[in-house]
Amino acid sequence: MRKLTTAVTISALILLAVTRGTQAQTEKPATSEPQKAQPNTTERESRAGTRIRGRVTEGGRPVADASIMAFPVNIASNMQGAITSMLRPVTSDADGKFELTSLRPGAYSISASSPGYVLSDQDSKAFYRPGDTATLTLVKGGVITGKVTNSSGNPVVGALIRTVKVREADDKPARMRGNIGSQITESMEALLGPFKTDDRGIYRLYGLAPGYYQVAAGGRGGQGFSLAAGNAYDGDAPTYYPSSTIETAAEVTVRAGEEASGIDIRYRENRGHSIGGTVSVSAGPVPQAISVLLTRAANGVVEATTIVMGGRDHFGFDTLLDGEYVVTAIGNPGNMGLTAGAESMTASVSQPRRVTVKGADVSGVNLIIEPLASIAGRAVLEPLQDAKQKAACKELRPVPIEGTVLSAPDERKETSVDPLSGPLGAFQDTTPNDKGEFIISLLRPGIHRLDIQLPAEHLYVKSITLPQADPAAKPIDAAKSGVKLQSGDKIKGLVVTISEGAAGLDGRVVIGPENKPPTAKMRVHLVPAEPEAADIVLRYFEAEVAADGGFALTNLAPGKYWFVGREVSEPEQAEADHKPLAWDAGARTALRFEGDASKKVIELMQCQLVTDYRLKYIPLTKSSKPGPKAN
Repeated sequence: MRKLTTAVTISALILLAVTRGTQAQTEKPATSEPQKAQPNTTERESRAGTRIRGRVTEGGRPVADASIMAFPVNIASNMQGAITSMLRPVTSDADGKFELTSLRPGAYSISASSPGYVLSDQDSKAFYRPGDTATLTLVKGGVITGKVTNSSGNPVVGALIRTVKVREADDKPARMRGNIGSQITESMEALLGPFKTDDRGIYRLYGLAPGYYQVAAGGRGGQGFSLAAGNAYDGDAPTYYPSSTIETAAEVTVRAGEEASGIDIRYRENRGHSIGGTVSVSAGPVPQAISVLLTRAANGVVEATTIVMGGRDHFGFDTLLDGEYVVTAIGNPGNMGLTAGAESMTASVSQPRRVTVKGADVSGVNLIIEPLASIAGRAVLEPLQDAKQKAACKELRPVPIEGTVLSAPDERKETSVDPLSGPLGAFQDTTPNDKGEFIISLLRPGIHRLDIQLPAEHLYVKSITLPQADPAAKPIDAAKSGVKLQSGDKIKGLVVTISEGAAGLDGRVVIGPENKPPTAKMRVHLVPAEPEAADIVLRYFEAEVAADGGFALTNLAPGKYWFVGREVSEPEQAEADHKPLAWDAGARTALRFEGDASKKVIELMQCQLVTDYRLKYIPLTKSSKPGPKAN
């Protein structure tokens, strides 16, 4: 239950927000009440820039009384807004409509929840900005029900029941669902309402997202702390359906709106084993609270969490079944600045430590937490200057720079056992303030690349640069080289230049004379055709091809491009985090080779939107070389 990691993090944030309540800037709470007076046109336009309207539906029908929460992407700079949304969510009306008002400029994650329903991954955007209209789609959750009995066949009463999603419905590894808003919603539910067997030993779990699950009875449910009262089975290791350990547990298939019944568990009384150790700090003060996470080594599923507080250095987990685990310590985020000019969020994290439990307790696990790094910089908006360019882009409307979302993923492949790859990773996203200043925090040592999501389709990223020690030297092209970080580094001076006049391209990939969609999973790539742009990483673009062959490429820098279609291999399809091919110099060379061989050049002018473009693709055969052919 990976959402338990988020629960620990959110709990820490709530405590910090409460203790800083007198220091935080008070915000007017969001409301769905209609305005009593009709404002004039200027007032309506002004207010539209502070609100997000939307609708919640299920199967095309409106969902009334759904709870809507909006979380600022840069939670550290708007903690009061996040807490207000959690404590006073907006409710959809009889037509499923809602309105979030008094929003600061920026980007927001929006979640909708209703008992028994889950937010659809496919129909929810990651971020919304004031002025946007949101359509949130809920789907009926699945149900798992069964009975828990002991070795004598008698019902086991009051035992906690937990589900562990091991794979998604598409057979990929389990991942965090939706945006940070929906993750926070799930985390709050995890803290407030565990499922238990009734007096007949019967349980019923509802509101489950589609996927493949393991079901367990007994134990504490993995939270290490719970708002629910304990029971006689807390000291037992969990028993997995049908009467198994983790390794031999059967999987239960959950489909939207369907019930998986007869998932009966024969309870095994097993006290299990323990893992214990100490936490130390490599440098700096000891955090007031340290979270220790225990995850499965195979898939990153969180088995348990505990918190070490008050300067103590010992931690322990008990009631564990045999298996391979990973233990990680996190110095809980603190120093929550209210502006982008302050350190937005700091934390320290240990390297994940692998531990094997096999028939005995394990002790002496020492975790050393080290300070994470950060990147500070400024986003600069470069408007069009040429009169002809302005004429071609005459319908452009200014957008606040605060709506830009920035993150700095590690160029290495993420691992499911690292909390910075999961729930904590959501807090690595940030937005600039009204001056364009930003800080990206919670970064491990390594080479990081900026990922930038722009607030409008007429914008594109022109350059990402870092100053050198010698002020007279040419700035470093950070888009090409990335930003190298060591533990505790605080890199400053990064400049992200954003320009107006972006182009767009959408269409379909088709095969054969009948123009059918491709049967293989594919991506399309735009590759700069100008020789001087060969190593300009920001001139390379890629997008997934949908099942019907459709694709869309936005925020494109004007210029000449080759268009390359590529089939996605099975190992690539299984990747949890695909990294852009342009980050690798060898991959850029290969893409240019394929593009040049196609002899087809597309020239995109400023503000040009090309629609219904068709890429004729020749599918690969077993005898084909790795490079696909497109014409």
